[in-house]
Amino acid sequence: MGTTGSRQFPPNLTVPRGKSPLVTREGDTVELECLVSGKPKPIILWSRADKEVPMPDGSMQMESYDGVLRIVNVSREMTGSYRCQTSQYNGFNVKPREAEVELIVQL
Repeated sequence: MGTTGSRQFPPNLTVPRGKSPLVTREGDTVELECLVSGKPKPIILWSRADKEVPMPDGSMQMESYDGVLRIVNVSREMTGSYRCQTSQYNGFNVKPREAEVELIVQL
């Protein structure tokens, strides 16, 4: 029977309790978090969910290997919804999973 070690299972994405909405102050460092399970673990792609604006690093999407999006020195323009989704998945014909985290930046 010993074949369970190599089994794959589709990814799942959840936002940890208490992590959305995330309230922070301008100038702080914040970590948006999506818990990702699955085997193999997919790369997580973060993007803005509420408007077509670039991410804090200037790109439209940021990759994360642990599901955490770290933003240093947040500004009020960064307030809004952020979407985390699984990247293209090897071996599974599954739609990308996604979740949203709300970020609120106060003065």
